[in-house]
Amino acid sequence: MGRGRSVLLTVLLSLLVAAGAVGASAYLRIKREAAAAPPNTPTTSAVPQGPVTCRVEPCSVMLATIIGSTKIELIADAGARSGRLRIGDDRLIEATITGRGAVLTPKSLHCTVGTLSACMIRGDVDGNAMIGEVVVGRSGKWSATGQQYLATGGYLSLANVRGDGAPEVVAVQRGYFAQVFTLDGAEIGCTAVVNKPDKLPGWPTVHPADNQLRKPCP
Repeated sequence: MGRGRSVLLTVLLSLLVAAGAVGASAYLRIKREAAAAPPNTPTTSAVPQGPVTCRVEPCSVMLATIIGSTKIELIADAGARSGRLRIGDDRLIEATITGRGAVLTPKSLHCTVGTLSACMIRGDVDGNAMIGEVVVGRSGKWSATGQQYLATGGYLSLANVRGDGAPEVVAVQRGYFAQVFTLDGAEIGCTAVVNKPDKLPGWPTVHPADNQLRKPCP
């Protein structure tokens, strides 16, 4: 009987030692992982983004389009004096032109598809003038260019002027002539001056050819 108790005690001690070894091993592994992780690394999944808000509620989707499989929406506030571009489900890009007094309209979003896709946000300001900005996308990644464009002749849009698959900015200036820019804001050139805008190349969709542009601009 004493021998049986001794054997049982030995077995129990062995199990406790083994459990202690496993616990110590797990503790050391967790400690090593914690030490290797960056500080303040979140351990929970990302919280889904809440409703889109505007400076003046309620928000509304003013315009929407689809490029490839990506839905793009121009969201405006009640007075159309602030807005943002929602790309897909969670990418938001604030419209900066509204900070210069531009008012968004049902024609404020224009997108083109090519080797480099782009969307222009444009708004009316000072009567017939327009201000616009461009957001570009490649391989599903979208970003603002940080440039703003002014058109005093009532026309501002995107067109593939150089024929390379990437769009340029076409701005009609009062006088009248079309001024063309690259998406990074560099001036390419201007068309000849005409006395009416409907005499510009391609009117009402102004689309000059590269060889119709000259520098310096008027």
